[in-house]
Amino acid sequence: MASIYDINSRATSMTLGRDDDPESSSSCEAPASRTRIEPEDVPDELLIDPEDDITSKRLVMSIDFGTTYSAVSYIALSEHQRVDFVSSRDIRSIENYPNDKNREEGSQMKKQVPTEVMYPLDPQFRGRANLNRPINTERSATSSDEEPPRHEADAMDIDNTGYDISMIMSDSNDFKWGYKMHEAWGRPATHFRQTSKAMSRFKLLLDQSPETQVLRNSLRSTLKHLTSKKIVESEVGVIADFLTCLLRHAKSQLQSLRIYDDYQVEIVLCVPAIWTQKACRDMQMALLTAMKSAEFKGVHPSHQAIENLFIVSEPEAAAAFILDTEPNIQAGQTFVLLDAGGGTVDANTYTVSQTQPLRLSDEIVEPGGGLCGSSYVNERFRTFLHERLQAEKQYLEHGRITLDGIIENIVINKFEYDTKRHFDIYDEQRVHERYYCAGLEDDAAKGFWDSEIIVKHDQMKAIFMPCLTQIAEIMEGQIVSAMNKGVYVDHVILVGGFAGSVSLEKYLRLHLEALSNRLGYDVNLIVPREHSVVAVASGAVLRALNKDNGPKRQIQSSYGIRLDEPQGFYKEHGKAKAFCDRVDGLKYVRTIDWKLKRSETLESVWKCEPFVCQHTFKEHEPRFLCEETLYVSDSATESHYSLNSPRNKKAEEVGNVVVDFTFLREQGLIQLTREMLANGEYVGKRHYRVAYTMVIKVVGRDLRCYAIYNGQTVKRARINIASGFKPGVQ
Repeated sequence: MASIYDINSRATSMTLGRDDDPESSSSCEAPASRTRIEPEDVPDELLIDPEDDITSKRLVMSIDFGTTYSAVSYIALSEHQRVDFVSSRDIRSIENYPNDKNREEGSQMKKQVPTEVMYPLDPQFRGRANLNRPINTERSATSSDEEPPRHEADAMDIDNTGYDISMIMSDSNDFKWGYKMHEAWGRPATHFRQTSKAMSRFKLLLDQSPETQVLRNSLRSTLKHLTSKKIVESEVGVIADFLTCLLRHAKSQLQSLRIYDDYQVEIVLCVPAIWTQKACRDMQMALLTAMKSAEFKGVHPSHQAIENLFIVSEPEAAAAFILDTEPNIQAGQTFVLLDAGGGTVDANTYTVSQTQPLRLSDEIVEPGGGLCGSSYVNERFRTFLHERLQAEKQYLEHGRITLDGIIENIVINKFEYDTKRHFDIYDEQRVHERYYCAGLEDDAAKGFWDSEIIVKHDQMKAIFMPCLTQIAEIMEGQIVSAMNKGVYVDHVILVGGFAGSVSLEKYLRLHLEALSNRLGYDVNLIVPREHSVVAVASGAVLRALNKDNGPKRQIQSSYGIRLDEPQGFYKEHGKAKAFCDRVDGLKYVRTIDWKLKRSETLESVWKCEPFVCQHTFKEHEPRFLCEETLYVSDSATESHYSLNSPRNKKAEEVGNVVVDFTFLREQGLIQLTREMLANGEYVGKRHYRVAYTMVIKVVGRDLRCYAIYNGQTVKRARINIASGFKPGVQ
C-alpha cells in the first residue's frame, strides 16, 4: 500500500485527546515514496460567510485606554443610517462612573475614569469580584465555586454602638478600580493595613521606549509580587481586569439607554503611534479577554474572536476630532497635536491633506513626548508634603494613621480634584493654598496653622513649573524641527486631561508668543473648550465611520500555520530534530508555513492557494478532531524551518482551528490503512488518515479559515488581525 502524503502541508498532525509527544524513535522510518494529495478546487461561494450581508442597527464604540485616565465614546446608528453628516456633536461618552469624585455638575472630567486598580492580596477575590476568566487566560488560584472566607465571628461585624459594619469590612478586601480605587487610596487606614496592592500607569508596560524603562521596572516589581501570590498572571491580565470593569460599566449605561441589546457592535481601539505590533497584539488580547469576562457583545460565539475591531492611532483619532470641531483649520495647513494626558505628553506634527474625510500626511518630523503629564505634578506635590511633614511624623502617626495615608488623603481628595485643575501660576493675588491635616500642631514658622498646611503661591508654582517647561520644550521642538525641513506650523492644538489646566494653557500661550517673535511668524494655540478630555475617544468614532483613504494595506506581521513535514524533504529542515508519529510510524519535522508574509500589500479581500491538511487517528480513536494552529511573527517570512529554528524564535500562537471529522467514519467514508515502505515492509499501526482542503482568506481586518471536504465547507473560523496592520487601515 503506497503512503499518502501532501509534502507541502501535512498540517499540524495534532489529534486532540491523544498524546502527541514529538520524540524521535528508532521504530520510525522515512518513507521512500510519497504520493501527493491535491487540494480540492474551491469556488468562491464556499468562502462566503452568511453574516457578512447582515445589516442592522450599529453601535460604534471606542476605547481610549489612557496611562492615567480612560474614556469610552460611542454613536448609535439606525439601520441604513448614512454617516456622511455625522459630527462630533452626535457622539456621546460614557459617564456616571462608580464613586465619581468630580463634584462640578457638567464637568467634562466626568467622561473619564482613572486607569487604576487595587488588588486584595487574596487569590479568592476573583470570585467575589466576578473576574474569573471564562477561558484559561488567567486562572484564579482557587475555585470560583468556593465560598468567600467569613470573618472569625459574626459578633465582629457589629461595633459597640450596634452599627452593622460588615459591608465596610468586606469592602476593604475587595478589588477596586477607577474612582473607587481613588476613594480607598485617600483613606489613611488603607496604607496601614497593607492588605492590598495598588497599580497605576500599567499601560506603560506595553511601551518599549527608553524613557519609560525605570517606570516599567517599578511596575514589573509590583507585578512580580502579585504573580507570586497568584493574584494575577501577567501584565496583559492586569489590563484585562481594568478593561473588564470598564466594559461592564459601559454595557450597563448603554442598556439603560436601550442602545445595546439589538445592535451590532464595532469596537474601536485607540493605541499610541509608537507602539510595536507586539504591543498592539497584547492590547487586543487583553480586550478580547475583557469582552468575554464582561459578556460584552462583539465576540463571535464560535470563533472566540472580536467580530469587528478597528484600531486607530491616538494622534490620528485626536486629529479627526479637532478637524471636525475647528473649522478654521484648512487643507494644506500644518499643526502640532499636543496631547497632554496624566502620564505622557505626546506631540505629533501633521499637514492636512484632506478634510472630508480626514486624512493626514505622515508625521512631518519625528514624534516627540515625555513623562510630564499631570500625574507628575501630583508626584512633586506628594514629595513636597513629605518634606514638610517628615518632622511631624512622630506625633501625627497613631493607631492606623500613617504619614503616607495622611499625604494621600490630601493629594487625592483636595489636590487632584481641586487645586491642580484651578491653580493659576500667574494669579499672584491668590496668596496661598490651605490643606487640612488633622492633629497638626500650630507652628507659624513652618506654615502650620489651625490644623492646616499653608502652601505659598511661589511654592505651588515651583511644583507645576518642571512639567510646564518640559511640555513647552516638546512643543517647541516640533515647531523648530518642522521649520528646519521647510514646513511652517500654523497651529498647536492642545488636548487631553491636562489641557484643562489654566496654568498650562497660559504658559504655552506666552511661550508661543515669545517663540513666534523669535521665528518671525505666528503660531496659534487652539484649546477646544468642549469634550477635549475625550478628543481621542470621540475622534476614534469619527475615524471609524470614515475608513476610506487610510494607510495602504501593508501587513506588518506574518501569519502562518503549523505543519508537520516529512523529514528531510526540504533543505530548510537541515539538522532539525524530527519526531515520530506514533500512529503511522514515520518521521516529521514540525515547521511553520507562513501564508501571509509581513510587508506584503493586500487587497481588501485576499486569499491563499488551497492546501491540504492531514491527520492520523488510531483505529479506536473515539473522535476525529483535527486542530490547526495559527502563528504570528513580526520578523519571520521563510517557510519550512523548524518551529524551534532561530528564524521562528519570536513566533507566537495566535489562534486554533478545530474541525470534527468523526462523521467520516460514522458514514463509512474513510477506511483503515497502514504505511508501506519501498521494500514492502509495513510500519506503524492500522489507522485512519483524514485529509481535507484548507483556505486562508483575509477580509478587511479578519483572517478567516475554511475547512473544505468533498465540495462542502465543514468549518469556518476567524481571528481579527487588526493589530497586524498599521493603525487606521481599512
